[in-house]
Amino acid sequence: MKFKSKGKKRIVRRIIAIIVLPLLCLVAVFANSFIPQDLADVYCSKVFPIISIPLQSINMYFQHSMTENAVVCLGPLLVVGIIVWIVVLIKRALSHGALEYLYRSFRNVLALVLIGAVLFQAMHGINYKRTHVVDELDLTDEELTYEDYCVALEWAYAGLIEARSQLGEDYNGVAHMTESFENSASYANSLLNAFCLEYDIPLSENYVRAKPVSMSHYWSYTYIVGMYDPFLAEVNVNTDYEDITGFPLTVCHELCHAKGYASETDCNTLAALACCYSERADFRYAGFYEVFWSLYGVALVSAKKLDKALPRYLETDAMIPVFRDAQAESLYWEQIDYEVDEIKKKLGIDITEVSTATNDAFLKTNGETGVESYVVPDSTYVRFYLTYVGG
Repeated sequence: MKFKSKGKKRIVRRIIAIIVLPLLCLVAVFANSFIPQDLADVYCSKVFPIISIPLQSINMYFQHSMTENAVVCLGPLLVVGIIVWIVVLIKRALSHGALEYLYRSFRNVLALVLIGAVLFQAMHGINYKRTHVVDELDLTDEELTYEDYCVALEWAYAGLIEARSQLGEDYNGVAHMTESFENSASYANSLLNAFCLEYDIPLSENYVRAKPVSMSHYWSYTYIVGMYDPFLAEVNVNTDYEDITGFPLTVCHELCHAKGYASETDCNTLAALACCYSERADFRYAGFYEVFWSLYGVALVSAKKLDKALPRYLETDAMIPVFRDAQAESLYWEQIDYEVDEIKKKLGIDITEVSTATNDAFLKTNGETGVESYVVPDSTYVRFYLTYVGG
């Protein structure tokens, strides 16, 4: 009777585990959907900077990307592990122990999923629910006019040309980053901290070491130029082509993730505006480049509708070096597109499309609008100008 009682208890415990563990995993995965914004703000400003210190401190001592090494090493190990698991399952099936083996495997996988989900929420997921940067900046809410866009566009153009004039060029007349990756990544930390302190934005002031990815060229097939790994609290940056018009923004964007902002819109907003106020010409150039092209198209369309004469910025001599930089970037991605197309012809897989679809689904799962969330509304830059610059 005692043996049977123990057996029944064991069965009950396993049934409970089979029911409870999946529920706990679901709760952990979607926990940020139920967290109030006020609670998320307190967590992000007070708790996150503290709990992120251990992982960020460990990252300081590794020059190379731990995320990349984990993918390269664990990928083959995972394949081997699955093969071994199948072999053991077959052996257990022959000895009538398959159900026990499947239960233990199921339990262990769910336990790992639960731990991963909790870590993800703590290091990134909850940050999606915090107050957005535009609200923290307390920008003007007045109705914007064509004239407002014009003055903001003039500000962006002047900053763009001034910064570009201070940059050196290679033999093709293309500008490049003025310092090494390590120096630029370190500088980006200070730049973001200073900007957020100036405008009272609750960004974590922890130093985060960004890492270059050795296999960046192949990573470009996904059209991803940077990634924050919340499980290792690590910032990874694509260094295959350190484009002067976008590289500073990428570094700042990913550091914003590691410093407590999850929204892609928020990170791009902070990256662009912080770069505009940089003391380094290469960062300043990238910031004003982003703002200028965000506003120019809107202002041009409005000018045509209102029968206004927009200054011919694109026809000035000062814009010629800017076009060279843009063309260099375009040529790089044309080469990447060619290689992706070749892979698609051979394997039938479009790596770029798969990556975009995956990223879109991930962002929507966390309450974002998908890959569209990378686009900062042009009105944000105009309102920032009216609130803090023009005034």
